[in-house]
Amino acid sequence: MLQIRKSGLTISFLLAALAGVALAEFFTPSLRNLALILILPLSLFFLRKKFPLILFAVCALIGILFGLARVQFAANPDPHALDKFNDLDKRVEITGVVIDEPDRRRDHAKYTLEVSAWSDGIVEKNVSGRVLIKTNLLPEYFYGDELQIAGRLKTPFESEEFSYRDYLDRFGIGSVMYYPSIEKISGNNRNPLFAWLFRFKKSFEEKINQIFPEPAASLEAGLLIGSRRGIPDVVLEDFNTTGLTHIIAISGYNISLVIAFITALFGSFVPRRLQFPLAIIFVTSFTLLVGAGPAVVRAAIMGLLAFFALTSGRQYHVGLAFVLTAAVMVFWNPKILLHDVSFQLSFAAVAGLLFVSPLFEKIAEKIPNKFAIRESLLLTLSAQVTAVPLIVFYFGRLSLVAPFANLFVAPAIPLAMLVGFIAVGLGAIFLPAGLLVGFIAYGLLEYILFVAEKLAQIPLASVEAGNFGITAVVVYYLLLAGFLIWKNRKNKQ
Repeated sequence: MLQIRKSGLTISFLLAALAGVALAEFFTPSLRNLALILILPLSLFFLRKKFPLILFAVCALIGILFGLARVQFAANPDPHALDKFNDLDKRVEITGVVIDEPDRRRDHAKYTLEVSAWSDGIVEKNVSGRVLIKTNLLPEYFYGDELQIAGRLKTPFESEEFSYRDYLDRFGIGSVMYYPSIEKISGNNRNPLFAWLFRFKKSFEEKINQIFPEPAASLEAGLLIGSRRGIPDVVLEDFNTTGLTHIIAISGYNISLVIAFITALFGSFVPRRLQFPLAIIFVTSFTLLVGAGPAVVRAAIMGLLAFFALTSGRQYHVGLAFVLTAAVMVFWNPKILLHDVSFQLSFAAVAGLLFVSPLFEKIAEKIPNKFAIRESLLLTLSAQVTAVPLIVFYFGRLSLVAPFANLFVAPAIPLAMLVGFIAVGLGAIFLPAGLLVGFIAYGLLEYILFVAEKLAQIPLASVEAGNFGITAVVVYYLLLAGFLIWKNRKNKQ
């Protein structure tokens, strides 16, 4: 009983801290005032023996103050920030190093630079900050290249529909520069591990393109490593219309495949105590390989927590692990809570997997469990239940065919991933063997594309949602939470 209570108090504190981070968007007291307000929950603490439940109120109040304080610490202005020189009516020169994998699209490339120096031709200053550069595909620059760039620094745009400024701010980017003059100063200013991972990812994508024709190649790259760069706009539109976009975004399912691979490969001859360190190595490498976005980081943390519980024999408290994962990510970067749509959608999806999927388990028992077909179906349907309100709120439309599309393609997804990965591995050793196995994966990929195309052509496959505001989102989640709590109590009885 004591253990359950401790976990309940911990969850109360973490949820309240997340609420405090959200409240900081509208309410920003000084750190001094926060210290004074802290007297209230500390005074209530002395009443805990007479009123045991008051501990939850104390934890909640302290959690809110902690969240507010975390945002205050993160908001301290930097006197040498690069964005102070945005929107000047003149060209400037900046010097910086490419710190992330280049984002190469069909007609342009984007580079993220950590800037160290700024000059307007008269005055030179040491600065700190990041800038996003949009330029031509050629010449190519790479992770670790030191560049000198001349152009106009601008503040990312904001509109009623979308704030590019908030979108980039979560990555620490406060400035943008479009099609500047670029001169390479030096190379290899980089972390060798990241350099190797980016090279490996690039060669992996190139091997996919050798084995599969388009658009199947881009779809396979999306399934395996979350890359959407080469997917044609018409295919992306079909996926958006049918609610299948999530299959080309790295999620907990991809992590579960990595962990399943470790268990199958090493489970028979590696002691349990050594399986978890192996899982950390493989999952961390996979996470870095695919870019370490919010969805994959969340999936990696939760997957490792579950695997640790399995190998150590300890009880795995799903609710605590879920909230703890969110808290760790938000406390590391508070800006992602309200300004990162992918973060919100990924946590909504995993909430569906953890708390909604049990409702579908009896129905899914009749489905064969080979190649993780049952898990894939449960994941997609459960994620739809919890993610739909956010999708409608942010994108303004609702896919009426999404449940059917997910039902049809769910069995093909794990097979396409598994066979496609084997094909790429064989192709790296002997290309004809990779092409032979890839033919099987190609049929599965074409089936997924066929389902998306045909269902997208159905009249009213996707409808405009109209005025679906934040109030409707809150009401939906409150009703869903109430139903799940009622259902859980009913099952226990």
